[in-house]
Amino acid sequence: MLKRLSKNSFFLNIFANLVFFALWFVKNTSHWKGINEKIIEKELENKKSIIVLIWHNQLMGSTFSWKFKPKLRPIATSHRDGQLSVLVQKKFGLDPLLRKKDNPSFLIRDISKTQTNGDCIYITPDAPHGPKYQINTNIYKLAIKYNMKLAILSFKTNRFFKLKNWDQLRIPLPFSKGIYLWGEKIIDANLFKSEEEFNSRIIKELNENKKIIESYV
Repeated sequence: MLKRLSKNSFFLNIFANLVFFALWFVKNTSHWKGINEKIIEKELENKKSIIVLIWHNQLMGSTFSWKFKPKLRPIATSHRDGQLSVLVQKKFGLDPLLRKKDNPSFLIRDISKTQTNGDCIYITPDAPHGPKYQINTNIYKLAIKYNMKLAILSFKTNRFFKLKNWDQLRIPLPFSKGIYLWGEKIIDANLFKSEEEFNSRIIKELNENKKIIESYV
């Protein structure tokens, strides 16, 4: 029943509004703390686009953590869950880039425009279907092609519930204490000899950041 209704644009918009107001309530009733934000601010002073990476089960951090001048453009998929995500993100002022399975060049064109405009890209490396905590997208090739550096982000609240999906997506609850932790170093893909070496480093950094943030909340 829900799957059938979610294919209806009218119902999808209503559901997106409900999700938006729920997250808005969470955002405005909770206390937030950003760590290592100056690292991002310093990198953005160069007026060059960066790629922000976060594991999919922490993706709610995108609606709370970005407080910098350049526009943040999450990469979203065209499937049903992706459509809902796009609608909600737009209501928070984000401008998603749509990945279409039958038209890969559509996303490449938009990424090129994003980089030219100095906007930043937000990617969940293990999305949309996992495996959990593994990279299944060509982030390395993207970073090399557009000469974009990368920032690691982790997000957590002390109050949340988990969805029963492939990665147990965490949904923050109202009146929480929330942390968004940026990695201590900006990563340059050009310094790696191969995609395999690059991916290993990214996975290591994301997982280490995830462990560190557990001690804050």
